[in-house]
Amino acid sequence: MVMPKGSGGAPRTQLSDMSIEGPRLPPLTPAIKHLMIVNAIVFGLNAILLGRLSAPATDGASGFWFAFSWDLGLEGFGLGFLRLVTYQFTHSFTDAWHFFGNMMVLYFMGTIAEARLGYRGTIKLYLIGGICGALLHLVLAAVQGYQNVPLVGASGACYSFLVYAACRYPNALVFNLIPLWALAGVLVFVAFYQTFIGLAGGFGGGVAHSAHLGGAVLGYFAFKKSLFVDWAGHAGQARPSWIAGIVQGFKQKRARRDYENAQAQQRQMDQILAKVKAEGLASLTPAERKFLEQASKHAQK
Repeated sequence: MVMPKGSGGAPRTQLSDMSIEGPRLPPLTPAIKHLMIVNAIVFGLNAILLGRLSAPATDGASGFWFAFSWDLGLEGFGLGFLRLVTYQFTHSFTDAWHFFGNMMVLYFMGTIAEARLGYRGTIKLYLIGGICGALLHLVLAAVQGYQNVPLVGASGACYSFLVYAACRYPNALVFNLIPLWALAGVLVFVAFYQTFIGLAGGFGGGVAHSAHLGGAVLGYFAFKKSLFVDWAGHAGQARPSWIAGIVQGFKQKRARRDYENAQAQQRQMDQILAKVKAEGLASLTPAERKFLEQASKHAQK
């Protein structure tokens, strides 16, 4: 459970009605709710199909229907790259904790992120985080020669939300004990270290740590650069159109230029007035006299 630092995690006794009030779960936000529903549907469908979405079939039929790898991506004249999306909603058939672990991260961290990203921004971070994770995994796997090992799971996307949430509320406490920045830092370090071990000694397990790392990197830059924020949604403010943005940019540049010119003219005026006070009007050059005349006319307007 994640809660703001200082909110207190110990149960409080309400003497008025003798009820016990403890820490409450965060409300389920719309985008995270829909993402979790899709993940649950695909997980159930994979169970019905005995794992054919995520694993090879045992009866000689085709398998890995929703998984992603280099070879699988090239299927169907390139349409196989739709697996960059489908793999993110598909989890291990034999390990239910793969699904439930990702859903817990998505629930706790995703709801924190959606409060800033809005609905569409949350969907974008999920999908693009998963894609970044898959592409980094594919590149590093190709270096090691196992680029055709199929990839499934929402872990890349979940690491995007984990890092995004940690950037937004670094001092939030997990289980009222561990700062969120520390938990995220440890998990990202593990992903980095295991990726390094894989590169140094070869792929030695069924966890794609490089996909975790790819999602984490995107989550960090998404927060720092305010990427994917749904300005027109419930993120809090309206975002102008791109044309209005260009016009506004020109107006800001012109206002800044006018301000700088006014400051320069004021400095020149101060210098001329100081010269007049010290040496008299006769000491002014023709250029300085012309500047005073123009300034006088401008003041009269």
